[in-house]
Amino acid sequence: IFESQYMTIGGIIGPQEAWLMIRGLRTFKLRVERSSESAKKVVKFLEGHDKIEKVFYPFSDSFPQLKLARKQMQGCGGMFSVLIKTNHIEGVERFCDSLKLFLMACSWGGHESLLFPTCALLDSQNYKSSELPWNMVRIYIGLEEPELLIEDLDQALTSLS
Repeated sequence: IFESQYMTIGGIIGPQEAWLMIRGLRTFKLRVERSSESAKKVVKFLEGHDKIEKVFYPFSDSFPQLKLARKQMQGCGGMFSVLIKTNHIEGVERFCDSLKLFLMACSWGGHESLLFPTCALLDSQNYKSSELPWNMVRIYIGLEEPELLIEDLDQALTSLS
């Protein structure tokens, strides 16, 4: 009987989850705007850093489809990817482990800054079928002060020397 009810009315969230979603939606616009503005500053810093091989961010001047991105989007949000300039996975691990303000997770969109290195997936079947570079790190900029995040990224990148 459960299968037929599920197929008839679909999956629903519980009251607590609904309340959490409504609560989060009240500040969603402000959080996205703050994250997006901070990400611009962080991206600009990273694009000029000698330990960064490449930055993937649609509103970057170096992005090949910048014109299309500006045509289709008002803002870019706080998520982007970078390629760390290192010859070994240990370099990416050292970079990630050296960060103090970023959590390693992939629950994008919250208040805290997060990152996730693709090399963490090396043993997974999904990674083996993808073409993601092992030195790519996905970064989400949260609500912290961008200057503090830049300092943290800089000290972690310096640890690669």
